[in-house]
Amino acid sequence: MGEALLRHHLQAQGVDAHVHSAGTMRWRGRPTDEAISAMQQHGLDVSQHRSRPLTPELIDDADLVLAMTRAHVDFVALKAPDARDRVFMVRELARLGLRTGPRGADEPLRDWLARVAALREPGRHIGHPQDEVADPVGEPLETYLRTAAILDDATARIAGYLAGTAGEACGA
Repeated sequence: MGEALLRHHLQAQGVDAHVHSAGTMRWRGRPTDEAISAMQQHGLDVSQHRSRPLTPELIDDADLVLAMTRAHVDFVALKAPDARDRVFMVRELARLGLRTGPRGADEPLRDWLARVAALREPGRHIGHPQDEVADPVGEPLETYLRTAAILDDATARIAGYLAGTAGEACGA
């Protein structure tokens, strides 16, 4: 859901980006019926998506890595310790980006991400518990819809920051 929503908001902001998702579990498969339904309510079709495992190579190739939980961030740090300044929980980046402001017109993405990462509390675990987004797998459709709304708001803000706009929620 996060991949589809981020791609949608980046396209709406005119940001040319490659958005891919990968998971921390070895499970490979299609989205749940609830995820497909929740995304349909946002006008997005995820029915052809297939999960894949997160690898060190995918992390190394990424300019930005977004996670849903602190456990996911820890998984990324274990696989690629040098990724610390470019791995964020989705809601963490949306929150900290508000304090940093949008990326400058000519500012490289990694420079902006370093400015955002500098707002983290030194010596503390990355992110705060309130920034976590729980995985809705196994929950009813209503939980998927709530999760999709959270991700929609956060990814809209992130797309705005990356586009160099105010990062306000765009239609979320």
